[in-house]
Amino acid sequence: MVSPYHGSGVIKEFKLANVDRLTVERLPAFSPDFNPIEKLWKNTKRDSTHMKYFKTFEDLHDSVVQTFNTYMHDASKVICVMQKLREDFVVTA
Repeated sequence: MVSPYHGSGVIKEFKLANVDRLTVERLPAFSPDFNPIEKLWKNTKRDSTHMKYFKTFEDLHDSVVQTFNTYMHDASKVICVMQKLREDFVVTA
């Protein structure tokens, strides 16, 4: 099922205005390899929970929140995920 915003007037206009440089590819309903947030979650797990013991849920929570705060203060940690995807799919700015 296509989300309503994918077929909105703004999107249709954008696609028509950029038809010479834009290709729209349908992805499978579940495609974590193509979803940037999945890579960010993988990094979050690595940075905040991997190979660590948490005595309480609050300790686990605090570790994840600390990792998120790191992302908020250092955008390069998020940008690197996008950069890797750009390289994999040869997207240029």
